[in-house]
Amino acid sequence: MLSSNANANASPHPPASRARVTWWATLGVIACLLLLAACGGSSSTAGTSGAATIPLSTSSFSGTTSVTIKAGQAVTFTSNGTHDLVIGTNGHFSAENGAPSGLNSSGGVAFSPGDTKTIVFPSAGTFPITCTIHPSMQATIKVTP
Repeated sequence: MLSSNANANASPHPPASRARVTWWATLGVIACLLLLAACGGSSSTAGTSGAATIPLSTSSFSGTTSVTIKAGQAVTFTSNGTHDLVIGTNGHFSAENGAPSGLNSSGGVAFSPGDTKTIVFPSAGTFPITCTIHPSMQATIKVTP
């Protein structure tokens, strides 16, 4: 004969239900850890989204025209006009060792109104940037090691 206490030790939840709760709890912990990792990290504002932003108005740079970033970081350019940015001065292209390839060519990087482009600067150096369409536009990107 079975004792009336035989069912007293049984869990109120079947094993499949406990496994599901354990799985969801584990998933929740992992999600929290990923969120914390995304919020923490280095104090750098860099990344592929741009360590700095330089806005371009219709015919000039607007706001910051000189920025300092670390090698491997990027600068984001936001345009409200038509521009062709190159390495150089006074609207003239001048090749520089270590400059980003797009800017370091006579064709440059073309912008139309509304464009946002992020350009990575892989090497240390000081890189003058000008617009071949608007020669008075001048910016300087200083890249530290």
